Amino acid sequence: MAEQRRNGGGATAGTAAERTARVRNPRGQGERLREEILRAAGGLLEQVGSEDALSLRAVAREVGIATPSIYRHFSDKTDLVWAVLAEHYERLAGIMAEADASAPADDPLERLRSQLTAYCRFAVANPAKYRLMCETWQTPVDEERLHGHPAGLLLRGLSRALTACEEGGWRVRGTREEAPYMLWYALHGRLALWQVMPRRKDTVRLDRFVDELLRLMLER
Repeated sequence: MAEQRRNGGGATAGTAAERTARVRNPRGQGERLREEILRAAGGLLEQVGSEDALSLRAVAREVGIATPSIYRHFSDKTDLVWAVLAEHYERLAGIMAEADASAPADDPLERLRSQLTAYCRFAVANPAKYRLMCETWQTPVDEERLHGHPAGLLLRGLSRALTACEEGGWRVRGTREEAPYMLWYALHGRLALWQVMPRRKDTVRLDRFVDELLRLMLER
């Protein structure tokens, strides 16, 4: 709220400053400006914690551009926020894919275990990024648009890993369509408690949780 109040007054002077503070990128460097907008929005999101509290005017001021210039790269604030989150989801998905590839190719359960362990390690090693991904309050959208959320990258990867387990002779307990979500929800809940509870931060506890989670969700 304080950030919003700081951005509320002096619209005319602020707009003029936005228009003159930044040297225009040479022709063909629009991608560079897009990256600058993403970095600025990401830093502000870490501070305010929600899409509603994020001010596009504040983003523009950070970059040194006029606020309308943001709309040349992002259709609306939701599009901008999802693009910020997508960078981190893509990185996490890549780390999980590497963990999958490092496990024995003929052991789909171990490959899934490696992915879940990699997820936990990412969250522990990158607490600010992880909070941004999983704790940023986002504006509700319709179901059609929701399908494009960057978290879908993570969920599709988990679904493929579960399919490989099924093809390897494992049965998924519960509703198959909900299984990737259940894996994600369980991991996030355990990580949230692990991070805030007053216990020694031993990642072995997370490894044991992954093992127990797989025992609960999969059977021969």
